[in-house]
Amino acid sequence: MTEFVEIPFLPIYTLCIDGERMGTLYGRLYCGYKPEGLVFKDIHQLVLILDEIMDFIKCPQSGTNSRRYGKDKFIFEYDRSEQREALMSMHKFDNDINRGEKATFILQVKFRQNASWQGTVKWVEKKETLHFRSALEFIKILDSAREEGLQVHVEGLGKKEIV
Repeated sequence: MTEFVEIPFLPIYTLCIDGERMGTLYGRLYCGYKPEGLVFKDIHQLVLILDEIMDFIKCPQSGTNSRRYGKDKFIFEYDRSEQREALMSMHKFDNDINRGEKATFILQVKFRQNASWQGTVKWVEKKETLHFRSALEFIKILDSAREEGLQVHVEGLGKKEIV
């Protein structure tokens, strides 16, 4: 089993998984820049939020520029004058405060190369750490946790079952 080794000066994120809806996980994301937490409705939105925060704080720096149709559209309003403070706040955040209803993951993206992410994700409750080489692999790791048997409330059925 791999151990979660934090690299100083790289932001750490807490992913609180609160449930599953239509085959995808939803929950809250916590980090020093947004300590009040950000709600994500699915993994797709989580990835976009994380990428946007990393673009704003420029850490880790992206090896490529993003390509989009049309103008850049951001999920949040950013004050560019607060960029340095935002980066510094990422290092003062306590990741042990928030927990998901179903699971909690600690994420550290170490590199953003080849238009993707490389880093480490730790499943707090199981004390398991995995390294990922791409954003897609990160998504597959989260999905495998869901398949492994997070106890989730299946919406519409009104009962708990292992999914």
